[in-house]
Amino acid sequence: MLSAIDQNSEIRAAIAATLARRRPDYVGQPNAWLNLCEAAHVAGLAEPAQAAFLSDVTTQRGADIALRLREHAASIRVAVVQYLERRSNAPCNEPLATPTSTNLAA
Repeated sequence: MLSAIDQNSEIRAAIAATLARRRPDYVGQPNAWLNLCEAAHVAGLAEPAQAAFLSDVTTQRGADIALRLREHAASIRVAVVQYLERRSNAPCNEPLATPTSTNLAA
């Protein structure tokens, strides 16, 4: 079983890899790309850091924006965690859908 630090590192790495694959989909859509990157950043944070970041967003940009960001980050994290769980339980030769096929861009 992975420690919380190792698990967070694996989640952050999977999110980063997914963002790298998705970047071409956002050519010409800089605001959508920035929103996705910010949500992915929040999704990769540990709980205390995530709460602090979202508190700052609430103060600086408003509670509604922080709420949308938190929900988007949660959906990204859930999708990546589910992917990592499927990957760890799958036989070595069984292909899996990547997190790009999930709602990471939602």
